[in-house]
Amino acid sequence: MLTLLHVKSEYSLGQGTATPSELVRCAADHGYSALALTDVETLAGQVEFHHAARVAGIRAITGVELRDGFGPGELGRIRGRLVLLARDLAGYASLCRIVTRRRAGAPRNNLDDCLAESPTGLFYLSDDASVLSALQRAGVDAAALRRLRPPDDRSPVSTFRAVADPDVVMLDHHDRELQRVLVAIRQQRPLADIAPAAAGGGSMPDPRTLRASFADDPAAVDESSHLAEACTLDLTTVRAALPRWRGPHGESPEEHMHALARARLQAGRAAGCWRDPAYDTRLADELAVVGELGFFGYFAIVCEITDEARRRGIDVAARGSAASSLLAHVLGITPLDPLAHGLHFQRFLHAGRRELPDIDLDLPSNRRDALIEWVLGRFGAERAARVSTMQRLARRSASRELARALGLPQGDDIDDDDRLPAALQSPAHQDLLARLIGKPHHLSVHPGGVVVAEPHLLALAPLERVPSGMVVTQYDMRSLARLGLVKIDLLGNRALSALADARRFAGDVGLAPADDPRTRQLVRAVDTLGCFQIESPPVRATLSKLPIDGVDDVMAALAVVRPGPASGGARAAYIRRARGEEPALAQHPRLQSVLRASRGMMIYDEDVTASIAAMTGWSLEQADAARATLVEAEPADLAPLQRRFIGAAGRTGIAGADALAVWDTAVRFAAYSFNKAHAAGYAHLAWQVAAMKAHHPAAFACGVLDHYGGHYPLRTIAADLARHGVRLLAPTVAHANVHTTLAPDGVRVGLGHVKHLTRAAMRQIVHARPFSDLAALLRAVPLGARELRALVLCGACDDLAPLSADAYPIAHEELLAHLERDRDPAALADFVARAPAGPAADLYRRLVRVRNELTFLHMHLSDHPLRILRDEARRAGCIPTCEVPGRAGRQIRVAGLIAASRRHRDGHGRTMQFVTLEDETGLVEAVVAADVYAALGDPIRNPGPVMLTGRAVVDRGHAHVDVSQVLPFHRRPRPFADLARG
Repeated sequence: MLTLLHVKSEYSLGQGTATPSELVRCAADHGYSALALTDVETLAGQVEFHHAARVAGIRAITGVELRDGFGPGELGRIRGRLVLLARDLAGYASLCRIVTRRRAGAPRNNLDDCLAESPTGLFYLSDDASVLSALQRAGVDAAALRRLRPPDDRSPVSTFRAVADPDVVMLDHHDRELQRVLVAIRQQRPLADIAPAAAGGGSMPDPRTLRASFADDPAAVDESSHLAEACTLDLTTVRAALPRWRGPHGESPEEHMHALARARLQAGRAAGCWRDPAYDTRLADELAVVGELGFFGYFAIVCEITDEARRRGIDVAARGSAASSLLAHVLGITPLDPLAHGLHFQRFLHAGRRELPDIDLDLPSNRRDALIEWVLGRFGAERAARVSTMQRLARRSASRELARALGLPQGDDIDDDDRLPAALQSPAHQDLLARLIGKPHHLSVHPGGVVVAEPHLLALAPLERVPSGMVVTQYDMRSLARLGLVKIDLLGNRALSALADARRFAGDVGLAPADDPRTRQLVRAVDTLGCFQIESPPVRATLSKLPIDGVDDVMAALAVVRPGPASGGARAAYIRRARGEEPALAQHPRLQSVLRASRGMMIYDEDVTASIAAMTGWSLEQADAARATLVEAEPADLAPLQRRFIGAAGRTGIAGADALAVWDTAVRFAAYSFNKAHAAGYAHLAWQVAAMKAHHPAAFACGVLDHYGGHYPLRTIAADLARHGVRLLAPTVAHANVHTTLAPDGVRVGLGHVKHLTRAAMRQIVHARPFSDLAALLRAVPLGARELRALVLCGACDDLAPLSADAYPIAHEELLAHLERDRDPAALADFVARAPAGPAADLYRRLVRVRNELTFLHMHLSDHPLRILRDEARRAGCIPTCEVPGRAGRQIRVAGLIAASRRHRDGHGRTMQFVTLEDETGLVEAVVAADVYAALGDPIRNPGPVMLTGRAVVDRGHAHVDVSQVLPFHRRPRPFADLARG
């Protein structure tokens, strides 16, 4: 059994260059029988490593290298390092405890931290004989001690048996430059200062090279193999026990869940819900499956969390396939009724599935952390922890890190077209950048992941303290799931935050039903800016072409708008069928009934499953397993399943050619079909938000302004609110709170929107007012120079003498200059505000105010820039965007701000651009085709305003402009000519 016992992957930050899977493939190609992954101070890659090794047919050995001094920006000290190998599960648990002590506790040194955990089941390896001697004196059995012997070792003969140690950190010598860059990034040093061997280690030798390197001590190579044979841990077979859970009266999870489900079903019926006997049958079936799989404890935990959320007044809803469960609905885990939406429980869970179900919970973003802390407290630090995520270098961050290491400009000019900055255009730099992308950079906190273990988390997962101070698992979500640990995503959702605030301001009103006429009209008119999931240009374009009657139509729009259906023609076909332009016939008569709701097409995962079941007579469990295979398997591996499908269809009386045609359709659609439960959850929330906008626009404004995280800049949302008659008031120090609130005469934007203003300053302003004048504000609140400048120029101090709205902005700029010379509030006593008058001064005042609002509030409140410039736009031949639909087929010119923009590769690989243009009357879409884009040289790269010339196109009521020319608005002919004549 030829093996390597000291190998580091990319998880050894700043040292290793290869993924665990790449190391395994390389070792297998070389003919090694076993491999030990011994990353520095982390076990993060171990689960991935073991699964890759199992596929490759080699033995995986779990280990870790302890290095004193290892931490942010530091590689640690090689001298005195200690490599630990786990012999078995007890040894693995020892590694988890040791690593946690060092990474999440208060580490002292390698030896003390190791021995303090009373480890068992370990081998101890070091290239420092003094370390091994100290371990022996501490009582470690000499049989567990080995000396790491490098190829060029010239040290005196040791009493400890040696193992060969090529210290692998890369696949081959071509990775050395990449390693130097990784060292430079970790240490924030210039690459020129990094020696070629700064991180130590070498490439993976082939067996012949390994034996040649240790020709003087072949026993060291053999001893490595002996240790490998003694290490029997296999993480691919480890399955965590479900957490123990007892009901409030000591009952088992099964007893508790049965009683609770029945009680809540009866309570719902008393309230007029779930009357049909089908609910009894479905609930009984689901309870039987959950019981057979032993998952009642998991459901009990999730139910306890959702119940606690509601006790705290926190909206919560399960995301994804969990919405297919009636049990989850009856328990209150999801608001969606799966029978009402035709959702199959088998898409979520069935008897053939052995892994834990995945119930992700959406919560208001601003309430999530409080619930996470409750969960951690409920199960205790020994059993629960936050989950980590490894932050990896994306293209932009990799470019900046490489540029910094090379001493070049920092790559800020990378744009959405993925073009490299000029400084990184050389082939060598491009190659390095390509290899950097995707490399781990640092461990951080998963936005909402929590893991619960039994009996102790440290028996299965190591912990680490991240820079924020939070303690997280070193394993990410995927690795934890593979170990069978219970993981729950408590995900922050800004739309839920916005909806909760809006409901509070609207008087906690009930949400509109699915057939609400006003909400339906708003969605039909695609008046959906600020509405979760249904505001982006592609979704709005799709909605505008569909007959919208309720939530189910929004579900379908969200499914067909995704890239797969759009590129495959499914979106266009669905729209034609929905509009009655072609028959909504299924491909085979057997499918007509199961695909009736989706107009004879497979647009959801559930449609593919139902179609397979209808054609073959298979159960939904078998059909969903087949669907999953279609998604996961390579096309070349589908032949056996295809034969089974056609054979089963034949036994139900379907001709082979017909079965094959349906099979081909199922294969094609399964690649991009959407989880119907996921679409239903999104559509349900989208409808609720749209209902709030339709019925309570001012309350909606309060919520969406403070919690918006959607597709458009905040200025576009604010402009849309203004078009709906919502009067947005500036965040003045005299009246505004930290958050946006309803005011008697409109919506008062919160101080939280003022750029540079700290939370402490906001609270002090609210606490200390009223202020008699600006000097009183300065005496009461210690504002920094940037904070004061932002408050003054955004208009927040216009109510405080000596400033006034009429004197804007001349007086404001002079006052700030005055305070720069003398910060004493008393110096304002003699300040006199000047207020120039006249048309030019008024225009200047309006334009500068809007510019400063955009700078310091990220939105314009006093007016829309295009309303101010409308006379100029009209003189330049521009029509308002609202007039575009009436000019179909004609050449037009429009002016506006860029509300959204995305570049796209067409079918020939050429770059084109989709743009959303906004003016004071609304939005219009524009398309810059590839030839126009190339001819104009990437013409739209900033927010504008710009003028677009082109042909107006109207398709089934949806208007857009095919652009032929782009001109910055400031380059219009004879700007402000009328003003000059005046």
